[in-house]
Amino acid sequence: MKILQTVKYYEPSKGGMESVVKDIVSSISTKHKDVKFTVYSNNHTRLLNRNIDSVNNITLIKERTPFIFKSQPLNIKYRSLTKLIADNEIIHHHYPFPNMELALIRNIELLRQRKLIITWHANIKSSRWSWIGKFYDPIIKRLLDIAQHIVVTSPQLLENSDLLLQYKDKVTVIPLSFDPALSLNVLPKKYPFNRNIKLLFVGKLREYKGIKYLIDAVKELNVNLTIVGDGENATSLAKQVEILNIESKVEFKSNLSNEDLGKCYLDSDIFVLPSINEAEAFGVVQLEAMANALPVINTNLKSGVPYVSLAGITGETVNPADSNELRLAIENLISQPQLFEKYSANAVRRVEMFSRSKLAENYLKLYSSESVK
Repeated sequence: MKILQTVKYYEPSKGGMESVVKDIVSSISTKHKDVKFTVYSNNHTRLLNRNIDSVNNITLIKERTPFIFKSQPLNIKYRSLTKLIADNEIIHHHYPFPNMELALIRNIELLRQRKLIITWHANIKSSRWSWIGKFYDPIIKRLLDIAQHIVVTSPQLLENSDLLLQYKDKVTVIPLSFDPALSLNVLPKKYPFNRNIKLLFVGKLREYKGIKYLIDAVKELNVNLTIVGDGENATSLAKQVEILNIESKVEFKSNLSNEDLGKCYLDSDIFVLPSINEAEAFGVVQLEAMANALPVINTNLKSGVPYVSLAGITGETVNPADSNELRLAIENLISQPQLFEKYSANAVRRVEMFSRSKLAENYLKLYSSESVK
């Protein structure tokens, strides 16, 4: 079985799309030597040459990436795509990736002769790219028409997409998974009575992550906050911390190894994901936190975010872009040790349903299944 994965970026770039593709290809190819993957992506930084690398049953092709605009690779040619489609039995595309989707449309007659699977990672209507929806939906609809299977990472993605609801008979829910190497603690946490609570955020430092609201929420709390990640908002967030004069309680870290990131989770008490719109489609970092027994505070988005960590079960869920609600949720956990420990224990149990092996097993079933017409 030969499978082509088309995805915007791949490792070492970090993100939900990148992680799910890595989990699929590494988990399946390790156990099934007859399955061969090709991953076709852009480089996450400017690259003027095409890079090709092969490891066991996986071929990695990073296309020329002359320009990047707001995290989007500006490459319109994808010269290798036609041959790659011809050489593979199954085409697995990861949406949204506008330039690649246009390239796939140019090869639509060839695609009709292949099994097409689309994993729908995010609804763009509430993101910074929402303005292109009315122009873009007719394009992506042509791909959805010929797809045999459409995968969403949570029920909420289907429920909040008028476009996907037209194809609900083709839709399967396969949640994302987490890297078990980041799980250094599988026992529920005990409340730390003898020190300040340690809060943790992990992710790209971008506007939609809502980090500025988290920083504002902790300014008057006796807590410590560690922010792990990098991105275009790094300078403005550091400036905000300086203006609020809370450098002693807020620490920034970036470019951490998996070992050091695992230690950050292990050393923390509560994980906060304060994202403000549906550009945050799932929040894999919540799984990483829950795998280390951390209660989670997230936001009530029309995406998979509140599906991963459940309000009142594994943590608290607040309205997006609301520093006051974030502060109250943090105070609620600080002031109730029993609630903290309940959420911690529940997090350890819930995260078991998001294992990497289950993700790989579910995708392998799709690859091997009969087509849905």
